[in-house]
Amino acid sequence: MQFNFKIKLLLGGLIFFFFQLNLLRGQCEDRSNYWEESWKSCETSSNPNSARSEGHWLLFEFNEPQAIGTSHIWNANRSGESALGAEEVYIDVSVDGINWLPLATDPFTWPRATEADNYEGFEGPSFESFGFIKKVLFTVVKNYGDANCVSIAEVKFDINPLACYGIEDICGVCDGPGLITYYEDADGDGLGNPWVAVENCEQPDGYVPNADDPCDTGLYGWSDMQILFEENGCTGCHSNSGASGLDLTSFQGISAGGDVCGNEILSGTNLVGIITIPGYDGCSRPIGFPSMNERVGGAIDENEIAMIQEWINAGAPFDCNCPEGSPDADNDGVCDASDFCPNFNDNLIGTPCDDGMACTTNDTYRTSCNCEGTPIPDSDFDGVCDSEDQAPNNPCTADGIIGLPEPQDWVAHSTNDCDEDGIYLKDGDQDDFDACIDDEGITLSPECSCPEGAIQSGGQLKKSQGVWSTTAFNAEGISDGVLTNGIGWNAFIELTYPYLEIGQQICFDVGFNNAEGGVKFEINELGSYKFYNQDTSKVNYELQNFCFPVFMAGEQRIRVTRLVTGAVRVDGSNYEHCPCNIADPQFEFTSCYCPNDFTTGEGSFVSGGEFSNPENTDGAPDGNFSGWINGEDSLILSFPELEPFTEICVNIAFNNAAGKVGFDLNGKYFEVVNPSGSTDNSEGQDICFLTTATGPQELIITEEGWGSIWVDGAIYKTCNGCRYDEDNDGVCDEDDICPEGDDTVDIDNDGIPDACDPCSTVGQACDDNDACTVGDMYDEECNCTGTFADADSDGVCDANDICSEGDDAMDIDEDGIPDACDPCSTVGQSCDDN
Repeated sequence: MQFNFKIKLLLGGLIFFFFQLNLLRGQCEDRSNYWEESWKSCETSSNPNSARSEGHWLLFEFNEPQAIGTSHIWNANRSGESALGAEEVYIDVSVDGINWLPLATDPFTWPRATEADNYEGFEGPSFESFGFIKKVLFTVVKNYGDANCVSIAEVKFDINPLACYGIEDICGVCDGPGLITYYEDADGDGLGNPWVAVENCEQPDGYVPNADDPCDTGLYGWSDMQILFEENGCTGCHSNSGASGLDLTSFQGISAGGDVCGNEILSGTNLVGIITIPGYDGCSRPIGFPSMNERVGGAIDENEIAMIQEWINAGAPFDCNCPEGSPDADNDGVCDASDFCPNFNDNLIGTPCDDGMACTTNDTYRTSCNCEGTPIPDSDFDGVCDSEDQAPNNPCTADGIIGLPEPQDWVAHSTNDCDEDGIYLKDGDQDDFDACIDDEGITLSPECSCPEGAIQSGGQLKKSQGVWSTTAFNAEGISDGVLTNGIGWNAFIELTYPYLEIGQQICFDVGFNNAEGGVKFEINELGSYKFYNQDTSKVNYELQNFCFPVFMAGEQRIRVTRLVTGAVRVDGSNYEHCPCNIADPQFEFTSCYCPNDFTTGEGSFVSGGEFSNPENTDGAPDGNFSGWINGEDSLILSFPELEPFTEICVNIAFNNAAGKVGFDLNGKYFEVVNPSGSTDNSEGQDICFLTTATGPQELIITEEGWGSIWVDGAIYKTCNGCRYDEDNDGVCDEDDICPEGDDTVDIDNDGIPDACDPCSTVGQACDDNDACTVGDMYDEECNCTGTFADADSDGVCDANDICSEGDDAMDIDEDGIPDACDPCSTVGQSCDDN
């Protein structure tokens, strides 16, 4: 069913436009008009995208392709109908109106609408990477509980008005003229030489955009003389039937010379004499007074007289570039100096030909002297014309299958992101067909670098406002069932995360106290995600899970605030990462940097408070704990002089899931919430952290949360030798000749470790597969070569030598046995038997 639908488009982020177009097709007409009257579908039907099953779908079809950037969506929001709202939605786009491309592999999850008057909707996906889009298709596969119908209130697409809706020429100008022909202006008179031209986007120095100077060389031709005579009034009398039989209107006329001088008029100074000398008699018969120039009022000036004489001195050429006798290599009647194509018959220019290219039409000989055609369109600009392209609107493939190999002429766009890893080819994606390879190589995302060994971690508290400090730390780490107190108006908590790749997900467990409540996650002060209470029956801080992808690579700082109304409480967060990479909070720890090469030491008890058995905290953990510590009590441990990045681990037990321990290490204070949530005070947990300064270390331990803590003991770990040895060859990175492998392995003893040696087999024995050589070994260019073996120096290698005692070529009696090996080399020779 097709019907009119009013859709809101935001152009340039400033102006709202309302279009009444045949834009949308769906199953059920509901005369929609924004969120008060939502689109609703109560019957399933065949999906326009054959890859999708029959169901509820919503199709936006634009009259002409649009450059869509971001989008905003309002879910079903009419009173009592939010359960009809879409929860899981596949989104597909078509750039050619025929083929479909998915925005993502999995369906998008849309938050439920609030049914409130001030419902603001939510930010939809970006369509920017698809260029110009003809159709957008929403396929709803799950709603919020209604058994019969699905509904969506409103969709807003942000259109880029600055995008080129026409054809961008080779110079990058939308609907521009393309390359412009400029002509050389050697004499600087503003007129160009039609025989010397370049095509360029901008005017080069010494070139002009006209071809009005056929004599840019400085010589004059008939075209210059003809204009001179016309402008000075000479042709009024001297035309094809003029005075004295002299015709100055054509080259043939002046060459004939008229009644007085005949063809001698174009030799010596005859023509200039006729013009300037009264009674001129250079041609045997005087011309009556006054001079010709006086008869036209002295119209021809001295410079023009000089031009005429210079032309005659040059032989009075018709073509200024072709004086008499000029060479014409191709004998096409045009001298080489004026010939567009000195080795080509200019008369063929403009006639049909065949350039032998499948992607051109209307082939003709051009002024470039080549047979050229008009290119057939290449809609996706991948170097393969539409008539030869199996996917003419997909720049990622020309054979219809994304991935190499592609046809020979196929070229990759700089804006391609064929593996959808968020890295454009122009940004350095090393393999745009593999989502696990970005601009630096294999990505750090766990699904790529450790798909079987990923572990979970949570964020660390950076700061908070308007939240009880004793509970703000409950947002640290992964979810454990212990929540912060309420985060209300003007309050926030801020968590930090180590380096994460674009697209990696962070998930939060959040509870609401209000059915209309929402939560906002602000990422690195660059953008935010907004979610609303998905289950309005949960209003007593019952936990709900919200996940979102990171949109920039690097360390992450996330601020959590409530949205719209009410308050929210946070349990924790989690993300996946590989162990001991830069996304791991333990990355700087000894256990990651030198897991098999470190020194361990013990902490020493210094003093304790009012608790019992403080001496049990001396040394390494052994299962014997101190008495319980809380309130004003504190425990002081000491460690010897340590380097920065030394790992200290203290074994601590809690009796409350919300327990918290405070550490003061040489004046630097920090707190850690019960990591595991265990309340068994006989079960210790290692809490580890790093030293930050060189010197003896004093650690003050206090209880800062709920319940009490018990301390068993403490150890430290420090890497032996240097801290950084990425190739694990025992050589510190700063001293490493070859950071790519073991410096000690150098088979050819050339001083270059094999891991960095382009040829690590120099001097090693090999076989060059030549029976005529011996002592085969690899040379410095990694070629296997040997020495030619010829013991008797007869030019025949030993392996093929019939007679190794002498020259195989000497066989006087021609019996096939070389003389040096022939017991009778005189067979058949004359002799005297006496």
